[in-house]
Amino acid sequence: MIALSLDGTVLFWKEKMRTYFAYGSNLDVEQMSVRCRGARPLSTAVLMEHRFRINGQGVATVIPSPESRVHGLLWSLTEEHERDLDEYEGVDEGVYSKETRRVTSFSGEPVDALIYVAADVTEGPPLPEYLERILAAVSRLSFPPEYQRELRGWQRR
Repeated sequence: MIALSLDGTVLFWKEKMRTYFAYGSNLDVEQMSVRCRGARPLSTAVLMEHRFRINGQGVATVIPSPESRVHGLLWSLTEEHERDLDEYEGVDEGVYSKETRRVTSFSGEPVDALIYVAADVTEGPPLPEYLERILAAVSRLSFPPEYQRELRGWQRR
């Protein structure tokens, strides 16, 4: 929503924002600054009862797994950012679908967040340099050591 004065100057701007849970290469703040200029990282978060997977196309997805969890980063997105991510993630082509999942923020608060889930859930090796970007981001974000080890395990596949 934009409110204008009678002379046309902007009084205030209220744009609809959406919370997005990144768990793959979009954990990389530099990459997101290119894909979604102006998007703001909010907090780390955890998606319970899911497991991280590199799929047959070499990119990240999540799959249900009762005893597992996926660590990620919450972002505040505008509608334009979301459209840009939809295009990048191949939503119209069916590469990823958009879903809403409840995650737990760093502060312990439950948050309903946008998440992209790949159509291909088969297991495969990561694309060259793709996993390295994720590993660098999880290290910078100080994710738990056991989770970092789990992700490094994808290097050997």
